[in-house]
Amino acid sequence: MLKPLFKFSILGTVILLAACTSVGERTLVSVGYYTVSGETFSEVDKQIKIHGPEVTGVGKALASTDLRMLPSIKYELANGKCRVSNARINVKARVTLPRHSNVNKLKAELAQAWTSLEEYARVHEAVHLAIADRYAINMENAISALPASENCVTMREDVQMVFSKLFDEHHKEQLQFDADEKNRIRGLVKRRQASITRTEK
Repeated sequence: MLKPLFKFSILGTVILLAACTSVGERTLVSVGYYTVSGETFSEVDKQIKIHGPEVTGVGKALASTDLRMLPSIKYELANGKCRVSNARINVKARVTLPRHSNVNKLKAELAQAWTSLEEYARVHEAVHLAIADRYAINMENAISALPASENCVTMREDVQMVFSKLFDEHHKEQLQFDADEKNRIRGLVKRRQASITRTEK
């Protein structure tokens, strides 16, 4: 079976991630951190661009989640036909989040902004994990519902087709979530800038 790997960039379901925690019974998450320093917005931004996780097609990101779908399918022969006796899709994830080297030295405005940024990173990556967990359940249900086949070779091919189809849908939804978030943040920034401009007039 395929074991696809892909990475999503950071562009709210809040799940606070510990060093290693389970989101769902089938999803195992490990969390790593990269450290940034700097006492101004520009310095922190530069540090993220240097030390942030590398995301294919994006470059350096604030945070990221690497996901693997790990199918475990069991088959059995019954009445001369082959069917799925058990379908399990485990999700293995590696989340990378930012951490400031000394938040206590930051001025109040930047400290507050950094805390909000860390929170947003956790929430954003948690949504990616929730999407993966939901699709793992959908895959298990769809594979288990497949009708019996004349032989296990054909049955495995049917399972592979269902898995691949749902994995592609899962991948598209993950990318769409990032795109929607990017547009949402861009809209918030524009409204904020417009508000500041009106205030300054």
